[in-house]
Amino acid sequence: MTSMIFKAFLAVGLPVAVLLGGSWVLSHMSGRACAGDLPTQTEQGVPKPLNLRWFGYGTEAAMEFWAKLGDAGRQAEKRFLLLDLVFPLFYGGALAASLWWIWVTLGRPFHPAWIVAPLAMILTADWTENLIQLAQLRHYVSSNEGRLQGLWIQISSCATIIKLWLTSGLYVSLVGLVVRMIFTLSDRRLVADAAE
Repeated sequence: MTSMIFKAFLAVGLPVAVLLGGSWVLSHMSGRACAGDLPTQTEQGVPKPLNLRWFGYGTEAAMEFWAKLGDAGRQAEKRFLLLDLVFPLFYGGALAASLWWIWVTLGRPFHPAWIVAPLAMILTADWTENLIQLAQLRHYVSSNEGRLQGLWIQISSCATIIKLWLTSGLYVSLVGLVVRMIFTLSDRRLVADAAE
């Protein structure tokens, strides 16, 4: 039973550790973690980053976020977005490995497309979000008026929503599969012990 609990913690803990640890590393490597400490023209703090807004954002919200960052903060944000193009491979890979491992342990109870398709959608959405934000941030900085292209911001916002909700859904599915694994393997051991 102890090894099963260890496997369960490993299956859930690995992708969570990669996601949280990777986000922390990216924020510090890019300088984004210090963006809240950077002086800005307003007295209010920097609002929540665009990539963490569960219900999306519009052109005004993006302009407000980038305006409050200041020049140094916008450079840090640009570095973050560039580094974040690689990060989906790590958190997606860790999540895929855990899901695959639990799926095989359970005896392949469903078609693997139920794992692969959402992961592909998450990676595509994450890259779409980052590439559009990079382009729009460059456009914002290069235009003297700080203008953005509304359609592209809406596409990026939709990609953010898809990425966040599908990722959380896969994590919930992983926890559900781990719970199923614990009960399935416990029942098998009880049946085997009773047969002896």
